[in-house]
Amino acid sequence: MSGVAMDDGTQAPAVTKQPARPWRARAIQVVRILAALAIAYFIVATTVQQWSSVSATFRSLSWPSLGASLACAVACLWATMMAWRAMVGNLDHPLRVRDAAPIQLIGALGKYLPGTVWAYVVQMELGRRVGVSRAKVFIGSAVVTGLGVTVGLVLTAPGFGVAFDGADASEHRTFAQLAVWCAVILLPFGLACCYPPLLTYLVGRAMRILRRPALDRPITWRPVLVSSAWCAVGYLAAGLHIFFLVRSHLPGVHGIIGSIFAMALAMSISTFVIVAPSGLGAREFLMAIALAGLGVPWPTAWALTLVSRLLFTLADVAAAGVSAAVGLRRIRHSAPPAQQEPEPDVAG
Repeated sequence: MSGVAMDDGTQAPAVTKQPARPWRARAIQVVRILAALAIAYFIVATTVQQWSSVSATFRSLSWPSLGASLACAVACLWATMMAWRAMVGNLDHPLRVRDAAPIQLIGALGKYLPGTVWAYVVQMELGRRVGVSRAKVFIGSAVVTGLGVTVGLVLTAPGFGVAFDGADASEHRTFAQLAVWCAVILLPFGLACCYPPLLTYLVGRAMRILRRPALDRPITWRPVLVSSAWCAVGYLAAGLHIFFLVRSHLPGVHGIIGSIFAMALAMSISTFVIVAPSGLGAREFLMAIALAGLGVPWPTAWALTLVSRLLFTLADVAAAGVSAAVGLRRIRHSAPPAQQEPEPDVAG
């Protein structure tokens, strides 16, 4: 089997073809299909069961609230792109915003396919066209995902008690409590991995696994803090996004803080549900738990999470479309380097 190209013009050494194991591939495929069907059933069954309250919530939303919520969702995506740009700029070379936006925002559409890998694949290809190695695009995306989860857990931490109250109020108490406990357990591990020397070591190990040259320089506090700050801005925008939908039930500063907490819990933990496209189902369930813990009736909370999902999907498409119109044409006409000398190995 041919080697897999990870950097511009270079290929990893060829790998000897291993004996096929069709039973394992089929088993994984069956699990994915069953998981997708279970998620779809959960969403449909929950919505149908609460339909009278759900439909009433839909009708109560005003167009100005929906427009403001959509704008905040776009701002959240922009902040996420800036966090990614800050980290990749440290790993490889600084990127202009007009170069980074198409890579991250268009690539992010891959998250709507089952399995998180597709978003990375698209980002790696687009990054290669502006001179960033595939390996470093992948590592940068993975690191920012981890930082984003950690920042979300930090923002969630003061409201863990509220989350457990919401779990008790839901109709799926066991699963809800398990999800909240996952957030509690993951927080210290996430914080530890944000320590630059440890993060540099982990990234170095990943580069060795990918058979790529070691990092040119260690990861410092600056990109970690800048990326984390942009992630926090993203969660603030996401919290305002849900606040504009829920403010009649959670008015004032209490509603804003509660909305940020709800989105942080939902977005951070649903990242791990890789079988669901963009965390579909898991994010809505977690957000409804948090809103219910804050006092929003469960049917209303569930309806608002469905509206939130629709608006975020529209924001993803709009952000990708605008960035494509502005920058993708230039990327397509930027011929990648014909051949690059392999980067020298740097001792870890």
